[in-house]
Amino acid sequence: MKTLTFTSFLRNLILPLALTITTHSALADLQRSGSNPQRILISYFSHMENVDLNGADAASGASVLLKNGERVGSTEYMAQVIQKTSSGDLFRIETAQPYPKEHDPLLDQARDELRRNFRPQLQPKLPDLSNYDVVFIGYPIWWYDFPVALYSFLEQNDFSGKTVIPFSTHGGSRFLNTIRDMGRLQPNAKLNTQGLTISRERIGNAESDIVEWVKQLGYAQ
Repeated sequence: MKTLTFTSFLRNLILPLALTITTHSALADLQRSGSNPQRILISYFSHMENVDLNGADAASGASVLLKNGERVGSTEYMAQVIQKTSSGDLFRIETAQPYPKEHDPLLDQARDELRRNFRPQLQPKLPDLSNYDVVFIGYPIWWYDFPVALYSFLEQNDFSGKTVIPFSTHGGSRFLNTIRDMGRLQPNAKLNTQGLTISRERIGNAESDIVEWVKQLGYAQ
């Protein structure tokens, strides 16, 4: 029969206990830090119009609001809050040809582009998607649909295997059919249909709603 010395006995007793404590401590640190191993990209299309904004932190009915003394697009603001909450990377979808800054010409152009199924050239190029597991995609609702820039974005890129999460701003129409169309254009993506859409009338006061949504999705840091 093998005889254990007192020193060997203590070693056999203490080592597993120390490993257990270390493992639990590491897990606790991970939970406290909110570390998320998934790599996140927040992509968005947003457009600021020339509108008169009066008063700090006041939201307008158009595509722009004033936050902390700075003008910011309503969808851009949503993207910024998501980025701050998730610690993901931010990517702005832009057209090579800029849109009008005035409200009525912008509406006319957006409607004409949708009628013609126009697909604008985009810039800059999307970051390497192999670096990301989760992609948030944000946009305003224009004429009850995506802006055509979103069609270009979704048709030119492959989100297969990625978790795709939509978010939008609207003037009263909510998402309409845009989530369905996103799934049609990206059939191999893992589309999360629990997106968030917020009225432009209240976007300036919606930070807590956006943060809570990101937390519920499990991507808050």
